[in-house]
Amino acid sequence: MSKRLVIVGGVAAGASAAAKARRTDEDIEIVMCEAGPYMSFANCGLPYYVGGEIASRDALFVAHPERFRDRFRVDVRLNTRVMAVDAKAQQVALGDATLAYDRLVLATGTVPVMPPIEGLDAANVFLCREIADVDAIHDFLERVQPRDMEGLRGVDRDRFLGAQDAGVHALIVGGGYIGLECAEQLIGRGVRVTVVEAAEQVMAPLDPEMTQPIVQALMDAGAEVILSDGVERLEPADSHAHATLASGREIPFDLAIVGAGVRPNVALAEVAGVTLGTTGAIAVDAHQRTSDAAIFAGGDNCESVFGPTGEAVNIHLAGPANKHGRVAGQNAALDLAGAAADDPRRLRMGAILGTSIVRVCGVTAGATGLTEKAARAAGLDAATIYHLGAHHAGYYPGAALMGIKLVFARDDGRLLGAQAVGRDGVDKRIDVYATALQAGMTVAELEDLDLAYAPPFGAARDVAMMAGMVAANAWRGLSPGVGPLATFAELDAPAPPLLIDVRSPREYAAGQLDGAVNIPWEELRGRLDEIPRDRPVIVHCNAGYRSYCAQQVLRAHGYDNVRNLYGGYGVASRVRGLAG
Repeated sequence: MSKRLVIVGGVAAGASAAAKARRTDEDIEIVMCEAGPYMSFANCGLPYYVGGEIASRDALFVAHPERFRDRFRVDVRLNTRVMAVDAKAQQVALGDATLAYDRLVLATGTVPVMPPIEGLDAANVFLCREIADVDAIHDFLERVQPRDMEGLRGVDRDRFLGAQDAGVHALIVGGGYIGLECAEQLIGRGVRVTVVEAAEQVMAPLDPEMTQPIVQALMDAGAEVILSDGVERLEPADSHAHATLASGREIPFDLAIVGAGVRPNVALAEVAGVTLGTTGAIAVDAHQRTSDAAIFAGGDNCESVFGPTGEAVNIHLAGPANKHGRVAGQNAALDLAGAAADDPRRLRMGAILGTSIVRVCGVTAGATGLTEKAARAAGLDAATIYHLGAHHAGYYPGAALMGIKLVFARDDGRLLGAQAVGRDGVDKRIDVYATALQAGMTVAELEDLDLAYAPPFGAARDVAMMAGMVAANAWRGLSPGVGPLATFAELDAPAPPLLIDVRSPREYAAGQLDGAVNIPWEELRGRLDEIPRDRPVIVHCNAGYRSYCAQQVLRAHGYDNVRNLYGGYGVASRVRGLAG
């Protein structure tokens, strides 16, 4: 009699586990139980269907049950909720029936965090997690604001950005991935949007100053963004639906989408008696095996090892979830085939980095590894730099600026994390840094990267390499520097440093930082008598290169307390509002 693998959950991790298990062993029986009516659908694509950028609902389905059965001989049971797990008897409860297993994979994903807001059960308040959610949003929008979805795809869609229809107003509760993506897509449909985030910033995976371009892009597209003021109550009255914020302010809306986060779905794991980790998610080893040798787990319900710190984390991203499922499926199948524990075919789950990316109204933001705030919270002695550079050769038409922030260990220069915000090419640079993190590279080694170059794609010294050079110079002590927020804090102190703007007089006249003295780099050597030697000096230009050169001139002339403002005026002018 063949042995049976039961998989609970049929989306990212569950479907990956089933497919990999079948590719590993043709003889085992595989049963996949999915509580909902659909399997293997694209969670991450849901907002784009709401906005019409993905025009076909069918495109959201990565795999269909019939094809999965035909190709992988998996018994797919939709609308089948596993009610309990009896680990001792090795069986799961399906309503009144039971199903025995030889190995079990728990791929139960997450459940939404529902904030304590009155009125969440109203008919015009939605989540954006399941196919049923986007069906409901889509139907609602079609009733109140019919649109030609075909006309919203591709370049044509830009016509709608900033052209909000005052008659339809959407409230987005939460400024994370789903909230921001829904905001962008609704703006693209011509809906007037208000984003409300209780925290001080949107996009928690970024440092606060790196989120400013996202907020600005939303506002430029006509949205309102409200931070540090959470929603307390929703009043979905037919004539005057509105949200009441903690501040007492009222925001009218026609529909609301709640994206307040998720938590791991560990209910079955707790019933089964498997160990939960420090994060509250299921603890697993490198083979995705739980504390019960017959039970594996994968996806958003379980822990991973975070590369920069080696600590357990529970990060909800599709990439790690699919890898979890693949590892769990292979190892569960090898168990059933009688493979040894040290069989070379056994897969191991590597450390993850939390690499992520989002696009909001033309601005792209990505991150990998530790942010500065996370590094400080972890007790690491971390240093940071900023760099502002073009996403491809500056002389080639269409070059757009990209802001990069690197976090690295002060002692050995090991790269700890990276963030990038810009219009184009952010994905490429974040992937470069993610690979560097996985390889354990230092910022000095980033100088030696050998990246593809042609004018339409990059520069001979790519912006990713240039940021590495800035970080390496800082780590070596050749170019001590300071970030914009720290600079503003120093300038507001009783004894501020001298701030020298080494840009041209024309650039200075067009906009300058408060208190900055304009001494162009080319004139610096002849005006040293204007610069005191007994006072700290911070030099800056627009992006950081000219001020780096000026810093070296001053250091060569005996100034031993001169720092470069990383990212220059280009970054500092964008984050001035955060300094207070």
